[in-house]
Amino acid sequence: MSNNINNKEKKIVVRILGYGQYIVDDNVMHEINTVDNKIVKLLESGENDDSVRAEFERHLKVLNIIVEEKGNAIESKEILQSDVVIPGQDITLEEARKLFKGEGIVKDSDYL
Repeated sequence: MSNNINNKEKKIVVRILGYGQYIVDDNVMHEINTVDNKIVKLLESGENDDSVRAEFERHLKVLNIIVEEKGNAIESKEILQSDVVIPGQDITLEEARKLFKGEGIVKDSDYL
């Protein structure tokens, strides 16, 4: 369930593990979902881990950039329930394949 800070527009709390939480709007969620879907396809591609790892890291950085540049940072003393959690850069491909499957980290039916 997303946090509704302003009744006019749905606000979604995204956590970047190791960095903090941000509030994003629906437009930003669409951007996050697009990259999320690319990651799912990449990890399901069956290509060798070396080429997948580099591309995965690039997409993960893009997710972080989208959230950091377009989201509003939540003060560290305030902790809200996160609607979406973006893993840290230290995630293994094995862990990533478990996390980014099906719809990925963004459940389309919940946010889009």
